Amino acid sequence: MKLRKKIISAITPLSILALSTSTATADTFVMKDGSKINGSIISETTEKYTLRAEVSKNVYGEKTILKSNVTEIKKIDPSIAAYKKLTTILPTPDLMSSSDYQKIISSQVAPFIKKYPSSPHLKDAEKILSTLNKEYHTIKSGGIKLSNKLITEEQIAADKYNVQATIAYYKFINYAKRKQYRAALSTLEQLENGYADSMQCRKAQKIALNILPRYKAKLQKLHDDVEHSTQKRERALEGMSPGDQSRTTRLFQQEDQQYQTLLAQTTENNKKAKWLPINPYFIEPIEHNLKMVESEEKRITKVSEEPVTDAGSLFRNTYTALEAGDYPTAKEHFDQFKRTKPPEHYIDELEPKLEAAKSVMEQMEKQKKEDEKLAKEKARAEEKAAREQAKEDAKNANKKGKKTSLPKPKPQFHQPSSVSFLAFHGQKVSPSTKPINP
Repeated sequence: MKLRKKIISAITPLSILALSTSTATADTFVMKDGSKINGSIISETTEKYTLRAEVSKNVYGEKTILKSNVTEIKKIDPSIAAYKKLTTILPTPDLMSSSDYQKIISSQVAPFIKKYPSSPHLKDAEKILSTLNKEYHTIKSGGIKLSNKLITEEQIAADKYNVQATIAYYKFINYAKRKQYRAALSTLEQLENGYADSMQCRKAQKIALNILPRYKAKLQKLHDDVEHSTQKRERALEGMSPGDQSRTTRLFQQEDQQYQTLLAQTTENNKKAKWLPINPYFIEPIEHNLKMVESEEKRITKVSEEPVTDAGSLFRNTYTALEAGDYPTAKEHFDQFKRTKPPEHYIDELEPKLEAAKSVMEQMEKQKKEDEKLAKEKARAEEKAAREQAKEDAKNANKKGKKTSLPKPKPQFHQPSSVSFLAFHGQKVSPSTKPINP
């Protein structure tokens, strides 16, 4: 207890550091009385340590302790705390840019590997670096990370409609989570204009039905506070000195002008813009958005229950059939996809591919007919040649047969027996008949 009082008395108010730091980077000094002090050695003599030690949680100051009162110093590996920070890197969020990856690699992972080559977590850090490099090269080559999956440039091309619709849906979700309701609803408007027949649009519409009442409450409060906010600003100006009042007035005017410019740009770029930017000192845009909330609640309730054509699948099936050279199937899916009224650039992308596939198919059919014609002509020619050869072979066989045939034998006359003589002259001879001797 006395030692503890001495240690505490060695701390001066001037030496206390208010900045917080992790205790994991300090060593642990085990004292004879069983107490422990987390800290790092600033300096030492033959008898004492001067520590930068933890006074209270995350508050550090200088402490002087006697070496004779220290029974053990447990060294803490500083790489452990450093690695703990790396564990939050993966999984990386969706839609990170290649420059985002470079920043993480160069500022966090690579320095750790260089600084702590003997760390027990070196292999883990190298695995993190390998994963980041793989994702970085995919993104740099035109790919993206979406739904926690890497999608290559080739995969994007084959499923572009779904990919772009999903990106818009994720933006909608992120705005909604941050309670940026106008931005979320504006993103839904983009989804409906470009991807109305997509599953992503339907999901966003259902979520929007929960957002709209919240946005309405927020708008209503702003609407009710416009007059009060304006009066409060005017009172603040009145209480200022002439110089400050002049400068602040110019600042307010500049902010108002910037808002009016933004408002004009919004309506100019989209004359039918549903959701106008809001300023707490301008009541008309607030009222416009309040009316829009009411009409959108009715409209979205209705359309969100309507059946949806999965335009994303139609685009993907068209592309897959084109890659396989199956023009009829590709044309069938493309016609269905076109009826969903997608953005023109999807049509402009697929139509030339379809024309090329059609041309290839027609050339193949033409070549097939020519091949079949040639095959028939060849078959007829071969058949004719075979017949002529058969005739020639038969002719040659006849000639050869005449040359090799034996002459007919000439009849030879000799003294016939009585029986044969009688038979020769047409007389009947019975078996019992004996020849007559002349």
